[in-house]
Amino acid sequence: MPIIATLFFVAITGFIMFDDTIDHTIDFYNGIVKGWSISHINNNIIGILLNNSIVLLTAILISHIAVHFRLIKEKTLLPLLFFLLFQLLTPTKVNQYEPANLISFIAILTVAILYSCYQEKHATEKGFVIATILSITTFIDAHILYLLPIIVVGIIQMQATSLRTFAAMIVGLIVPYWIIWGLGIVELSEIDFSALSISLNLPTIDLQILPFTVVIMIGLVTGIGNLYSAFNEKIYTRATNGFVSILSTYITLLLIIDNVHFIQYLPILNGCVALQASYFFSSHTKRTSTITLIALIVVLATWIGWMYWGNYPSL
Repeated sequence: MPIIATLFFVAITGFIMFDDTIDHTIDFYNGIVKGWSISHINNNIIGILLNNSIVLLTAILISHIAVHFRLIKEKTLLPLLFFLLFQLLTPTKVNQYEPANLISFIAILTVAILYSCYQEKHATEKGFVIATILSITTFIDAHILYLLPIIVVGIIQMQATSLRTFAAMIVGLIVPYWIIWGLGIVELSEIDFSALSISLNLPTIDLQILPFTVVIMIGLVTGIGNLYSAFNEKIYTRATNGFVSILSTYITLLLIIDNVHFIQYLPILNGCVALQASYFFSSHTKRTSTITLIALIVVLATWIGWMYWGNYPSL
């Protein structure tokens, strides 16, 4: 099924690439550095191909994290399958170049680095690297900085807490700005922290919000189901899966509170829920769970087909 899902994703990519593409303007990717924000993107075949290559690379990274850090009990490509299906539920994530996909790859990469810190008394270097990556990304998208508090929680969850690690993270946040200011690339007046503003707007209740509502519900149901399974797991597995649940909840709250910028958080949420769903279905191998898994995939694939080849109102 993961192979079929990948081929399905590639087929839709090919369909989109030879469809009519139009340039699009982005007005909510504001970086802390003035003038470095993403405002307009030329939407063409190369952009779509690059965008969906990033999506595939992110799916592979999520699967690697799940297996390498033992978030799931067996080697499986279920995380890849779920992530691709969740991404396809929001057509704007794949039918045009979407910066959120690259940002989500960076965010998930920092989670992988975080997991490698497990029970390291001196995780100083990795803390510095994580903070530096987030700091550099804020040049073009300030909102990724909101991941920092949950990363700190993750360091505590990975039992890698130390004053040196937190001090290194503070230095990692400062260094990129110190460098571009020291080299004269930007002036202090060009640093604008208003880009971190959160915007709440009452959404219109229609079919457009249904896809990510379904992703949230899948995460909620599988997350609750995973709580019972976690009691029988080793401490390490409980820590890694526990952080996924915490991160998923945190991103969901950000998505709701800052719903004007929800499109920036959605791919990260898709990755978290893909891991939660994969752990759930790999832990429940009875016939009923298998039938539920197949039914869920069929429903999602049919829904996606309706979105791309039907008249479904999409985001």
